[in-house]
Amino acid sequence: MYYNRDIQSIFLELKTDENGLSEADALQRLEKYGKNEIEQQKETGFWNIIIRQINDPLIIILFVAGLITLIIKDYIDSAVIFAVLAVDGVIGIFQEYSADRAMQALIKLSAPKTIVIRNKKEIKINSNEIVPGDIVVLTTGNKVPADIRIFDVKELQIDESMLTGESIAVVKKTEKINDENIQISNHSNMAFMGTIIMHGRGRGVVVYTGIQTEIGKISKEITSTKKVQTPLQKKLSGFSKLIGFLALMLALFVVFLGVFRGSEFGLMLLFGLSIAIAVMPEGLPVVVTITMAIGMKKMADKNALIRKLIAVETLGSCNYICTDKTGTITENRMTVTEAYTNGKIFKFTEIGYTPSGKIYLGKTEVKHDDDLYKLLLTGLLCNTSSLYEENNEWNIEGDPTEGALIAAAGKYGINQESKAYEYDLINEIPFESNRKYMSMLFRKNDIYTIFVKGAPEKILEFSNKSDDQKLNNEYTRMGKSALRILGLGYKHIKKNDIENIDLERESTNDLIFAGFIGIIDPPKKDVANSIKNARNAGIKVVMITGDHKITARAIAEQIGLINKNENEIIVTGDMIDSRPSGYIDQISDKVNVYARVSPHHKLLIVKSLQNKGNIVAVTGDGINDAPALKKSNIGVAMGKEGTDVAKEAADMILKNDDFTSIFEAVKIGRLIYENIRKVIYFLLGSGAGIAISIIICLLLDAPLPFLATQILWINLVTNGLQDVALAYEPDEGDLSKQPPRNPDEKLIDAFMLKHLATSALVIAFGTLAVFFYELNTGKNIEYARTAAFNTVVFFQFFHVLNARSFKKSAFKMNPLDNPFLFVS
Repeated sequence: MYYNRDIQSIFLELKTDENGLSEADALQRLEKYGKNEIEQQKETGFWNIIIRQINDPLIIILFVAGLITLIIKDYIDSAVIFAVLAVDGVIGIFQEYSADRAMQALIKLSAPKTIVIRNKKEIKINSNEIVPGDIVVLTTGNKVPADIRIFDVKELQIDESMLTGESIAVVKKTEKINDENIQISNHSNMAFMGTIIMHGRGRGVVVYTGIQTEIGKISKEITSTKKVQTPLQKKLSGFSKLIGFLALMLALFVVFLGVFRGSEFGLMLLFGLSIAIAVMPEGLPVVVTITMAIGMKKMADKNALIRKLIAVETLGSCNYICTDKTGTITENRMTVTEAYTNGKIFKFTEIGYTPSGKIYLGKTEVKHDDDLYKLLLTGLLCNTSSLYEENNEWNIEGDPTEGALIAAAGKYGINQESKAYEYDLINEIPFESNRKYMSMLFRKNDIYTIFVKGAPEKILEFSNKSDDQKLNNEYTRMGKSALRILGLGYKHIKKNDIENIDLERESTNDLIFAGFIGIIDPPKKDVANSIKNARNAGIKVVMITGDHKITARAIAEQIGLINKNENEIIVTGDMIDSRPSGYIDQISDKVNVYARVSPHHKLLIVKSLQNKGNIVAVTGDGINDAPALKKSNIGVAMGKEGTDVAKEAADMILKNDDFTSIFEAVKIGRLIYENIRKVIYFLLGSGAGIAISIIICLLLDAPLPFLATQILWINLVTNGLQDVALAYEPDEGDLSKQPPRNPDEKLIDAFMLKHLATSALVIAFGTLAVFFYELNTGKNIEYARTAAFNTVVFFQFFHVLNARSFKKSAFKMNPLDNPFLFVS
């Protein structure tokens, strides 16, 4: 740990100083420590990927079935089966390739060039050539190239949100921190690889490079984290083993029974194989793939892009959503929501940096107020940032907090462009963390005015208002709402004093107090309603953030995640670290909000919930979210503001970065699972009906009702369109109100098994009734088999209509709700 050590002791340990390393020393260290890169995973051999893809019981059974159909020269069925295998294989290989690209995204995070001091001179080198002990120059707009202990700063602010989840840029300092075991969000004298320098300049000594950096540690967690099998993968695996075993037993029974009653072995072998293929739903992998592809399309229409096909169904059994705060629940755009001046509280509408909106005093819209004008003008002028419009969206160049002040002034009608041509900047004192304020001296029409903004307690002190109880009460009230509060003031200067003015002395004496401005990263507008809907659907939402506990509580109360009037527990990363190892398992299913947590803590929370049998979706947008995204049952990354690392580790990407899209995707996931069950019900009911009819004839020593080729034809043609059409079945209207599916629920439960048996028996006895009727009326065997064949086909027509719902009669279903099924 370097944050709690003085810089001289670090220089001694790393054998360096402010003048930097020599080229020769740097080269030796590069050989010792290696390049400043995130290590790449070893590439998986192509054949190993193929072996993994075919190591699935249903795939093996289909492959064997394909070989058998080749042997019996049923080339059409062979072509279909091998086409199914090829499609599944290609999709599987693509998914595996995509999943392992997270490491490649991490590698790209390092800045390509970095300024370092070597041989007492500033030079620019490739960032992957940086070594421990190098002195790095940090400048605005660049990415930090390694983990660095800072020893020199000038207004240095770094955006660490992608690493820590903290929504506000961190003001950096040089003093050592005496505390131990604090979260990286509190390491104010450190700069971390991949974070972005928002403002100022600084210097620091490199203490960690490559895999030893904080990003490197995250990459280790990503590579060591294994994705758990989805509920459907587990169920299909068990289902395929069971069906394969039953199909084999049935085939052997038919062959044995036929030979025993005197039939030719070759003929019975063909029948046995045909029945096995008929009973085994080899069309299921294709239908599952098609059903999920349909789900992908529906989710895309709801702004949710699925990267991994199997994730579509996983959403349907999700009962936990662990969500990041910044950028997911909140806008990730600092916004002025409240201002206090001269006893009046003003509220602002609109979010983000758009300089338009309305301002209210109570319920009255404010068009003009002198006190508010002076307050907002102070915020606009005491400001080094600017707003610009690009692609119909307003963006900030500079500090997000200052951008919020400019936008607030715009809502009142104070144009930021007027600053450039009406006011001449004469002098300024920039913000520093130890100073806690900034001031700027402007001239307008020979009037000189100092504008000051900073920590409220400083501005109150400068304006001799420190003892004003009413102002202190307002400051406290706004702080409890998790607002970031700025105090603002101004002071007019006489013209004849301007040449010899001491700006710092003038700024800190006899200031006119303008008021307070409250800024927050606000929740997205539909999040609260989505959380309510999720709860109604039996899904628990948990917020996990790197932000301060007070901020986390305020946002959680606003969106209805915790109750305002109850003292609900908010667990912090420090609490997790200070308690025994089993603490997280004790509280993980009882806590709704976690604050000040690291990536490691987030991963622990997800693992704990999964160990308790929960199906967990995790949302996030930062590098810090990547391990938890990969470990979760379904990782959800933000498409607009998310980092490449988060997107590559995720299963689903939200195009609009909107939490509400997750719940819409959950509903579609539930529909997909229901439709897959309907397909299984249809395929097994039809196949079992044919098998039962043949077994009954064998037991009765009667002629067989079908030729083997007829069985294969029914299996190929009649089932071919209808099972696919079932994938298009719409929601019956109650999926969003149902509780999440139990992950241990079987694909074929007792309810479905009863209906399967009923359907199979009706098909079998109905077909045999027609078959024996034709024989008993003198028709020849070919005619009777043709009648039986057509009877089965029409039974399947009715059976697929019956399979559309497990709750409603086919006569109560609108046949045009699924036009594809109606046509098929």
